Amino acid sequence: MDTHARTTIEIRPSEPLAVEFTSSWHYEGNTLIDEFSTVESIANWIVVYRDRLGMPPSGPLSVDHSDAERLVEAREAVRELLDSVVDASRPGVAALRLINKEAHRIHVATLAWTPNGPHLRWPPGTSTTDQLVAQVCASTVRVLGSPRRNLLRRCPAPRCVLFFSALRTGQMWCSQSCGNRARVARHSARSQ
Repeated sequence: MDTHARTTIEIRPSEPLAVEFTSSWHYEGNTLIDEFSTVESIANWIVVYRDRLGMPPSGPLSVDHSDAERLVEAREAVRELLDSVVDASRPGVAALRLINKEAHRIHVATLAWTPNGPHLRWPPGTSTTDQLVAQVCASTVRVLGSPRRNLLRRCPAPRCVLFFSALRTGQMWCSQSCGNRARVARHSARSQ
């Protein structure tokens, strides 16, 4: 899918959906990319993550301009909770309330099995955005309510805003390219 003159890809497929959702706001080179800035980029993001969202591989997506604001609000709440875990601080009440309220919506979905495999079946009238936000918030609850929260880190590389799970001993960055960028920045600082 082409978004912002680039191909939308799943950035880090081994990360929980909640962490990956925050990656919809990231740097590419020196440019800050927001995958939720347009209806088209939202639709592209959803298509890439359909399987992880429990959506059938095809079918209509209903996304409009009001969805962008709601997705950004949910992303900010998830980021606030992840920040709080990483910083060992308390999140705001509003962020916690939003995550809990939206995560609760997942209980209205049921598992369906079609020739294409399993997917979630939502009650009629449940919007694409309702499904997305419910899944992401439920993932946030699962991650932060489990020992995996102890693996969460914020990448310290220059121009990186991503969270990641430190799955390897000594892992400091979200990716090799961020590690390289951090080493180059340190080298440049020492050379001056």
